[in-house]
Amino acid sequence: MDMAGYDVLVVGGGVAGSIAAKFAAKHGLKMLLIEKAKTPRNKPCSGIQFSYFEKLIGEKIPREALCQNDLFKVEMVTPSGKVTRGKMHMLNFWRSTFDSWLNSLAVNAGAEFRDEVLFTGIREDGKILTAKCATRNSKFEVKTHYLIAADGLLSGIRRKLRPEDFYKKATGGAINFYFRGETSLDPNTLYMFYQREFSNLMFAWVYLKDDQWVIGSGADPEPLEYAERFFDYIKQRFSLRGKVVRREGFASPLKSGVFPGVGNILITGDAAGLVDLYRGVGMDNAAISARLAVKAILKSKETGRPPCEIYSRLLRGMIHKIDRNEARQQAIFATNESLEKSLSPARQLRNGILMLAAIQVNRILPPERAITLPL
Repeated sequence: MDMAGYDVLVVGGGVAGSIAAKFAAKHGLKMLLIEKAKTPRNKPCSGIQFSYFEKLIGEKIPREALCQNDLFKVEMVTPSGKVTRGKMHMLNFWRSTFDSWLNSLAVNAGAEFRDEVLFTGIREDGKILTAKCATRNSKFEVKTHYLIAADGLLSGIRRKLRPEDFYKKATGGAINFYFRGETSLDPNTLYMFYQREFSNLMFAWVYLKDDQWVIGSGADPEPLEYAERFFDYIKQRFSLRGKVVRREGFASPLKSGVFPGVGNILITGDAAGLVDLYRGVGMDNAAISARLAVKAILKSKETGRPPCEIYSRLLRGMIHKIDRNEARQQAIFATNESLEKSLSPARQLRNGILMLAAIQVNRILPPERAITLPL
């Protein structure tokens, strides 16, 4: 069956997709948001952000969308075992609850939302895009002027447009162990362990979500080997007594590099390659890119210029920061010695001062120009 035409079709009901849908609808665009899973759906993710994230969403996050325990302390451990402690308020949430709330924001703004809809392909008919979709029981087409791809690291849309951007299979990834039981860990602290034996990509992490401790790391290759080694270390150091209730992880064959899309197809968030492993977060980039994609569409309708051309220009600052951080990451994580040097007291003091300054500046900056943290 053919569905009525839309101004914008957004594929993917996560952070980028929901925020794009919300702002497109708020600007009067007729739009459809589709999500392949039945919602609420789980998504492996840190589920941690900073307070400026609410500014990117355009809404204050209700208490019921957050975990019961607050995270407001950080403990960083260097390869030699030196510990630096600080305070920083963080937003702590499960992606299942949080993304479902974001979906409702899009609907409240006027977007149409359908879950359990799989995007299967697209064709161009002049200025009209025809998206092929499927449910369990039917196949149908959606006609739209613009398409925003927010379908994550395993993006089917990017793979159709640029299959050369993907390896045959992923070698690395991130894995979380979810532990329930007794421990000497502090429920209000995010622990960050910088040691190549635990993660050769970024820091390894421990923190609490409600009644489950999240213990995880990322590595390439053999992520499970690193995660198990780190879990055993945490188990001994912090006297874990209980059981692992589940284990989950994610990996992607997507090569590094940003691809913003082509023509009237704009790609956002993880699907576009806007992942910053150096910072260890990506949801803020996803939110900003979603807002910029909508801004590009509105500007295109006003000026007649190609939306992807506008969107690419708007993304330049973000892309520059990701490229710069990737180079820094490769240098810093090369050895435990380089890691130790990067975490010296002088550098941490400098970074702490810059973080505090960025938090203040973010209060007055427009959402699309927010300084993403940590620096």
